[in-house]
Amino acid sequence: MDKAAFESHDGEVANFLPGDLDLGHVGTPRNSDRMNDAFTTFKLATGTDLVSVAVEAGVITAEQGEQVKAVWANHIQS
Repeated sequence: MDKAAFESHDGEVANFLPGDLDLGHVGTPRNSDRMNDAFTTFKLATGTDLVSVAVEAGVITAEQGEQVKAVWANHIQS
């Protein structure tokens, strides 16, 4: 394939195997990807705020807060 779907077709057929394709999306981010990124950012910010409140209230130590944030970020990313 040597032209995008929206470009005119020159009639030439290109053969390729599925293994020759690169997985993923190229170009403008999809709306679903943008929404996922927004929700991930929101979840991380919420976790960070929660940890800050707990540290300020003396419920957990700053070191424990950093551990909780790291665990939460790892959980969100996977």
